[in-house]
Amino acid sequence: MKKGLLAAALALGLGTAWADDVPRSVDQTVARWNQALNQGRVDELMHLYAKDAMVLLPDGKVIKDPREIRRFWEKVLAGRHGRFEVDVNDVLSAKGDTVVSTLRWTNVDGELKYAYDGVIYNVFKKQADGTWKAQAQRWN
Repeated sequence: MKKGLLAAALALGLGTAWADDVPRSVDQTVARWNQALNQGRVDELMHLYAKDAMVLLPDGKVIKDPREIRRFWEKVLAGRHGRFEVDVNDVLSAKGDTVVSTLRWTNVDGELKYAYDGVIYNVFKKQADGTWKAQAQRWN
């Protein structure tokens, strides 16, 4: 997976040092998502969104209010069986302080891993403190 991310970053004409940082940053960000999801911690999930983030739901509804985003996650996590994981599927674009990626959403119950149709499109923005947060998220 890291080789694919690095190749994508290099193909976009980015320097080697920055290209090495992109996969690591995206992987670290996704690891934080997985930790919060697996522990059912909505507060931690909320810290992974930029202050002005928006989420586009599968039904086409756009939510920008952090309270609505919180309610979305509370509902998702309340109905879970097993645990959820997100995995980087592809980095579509990486320029400056913005990374556009697709994530695969799966449900893990014991030894079985169920993949849902569709992907989650994320626009991650690098914050002033160096962390990457979801600016926009599209659920298919």
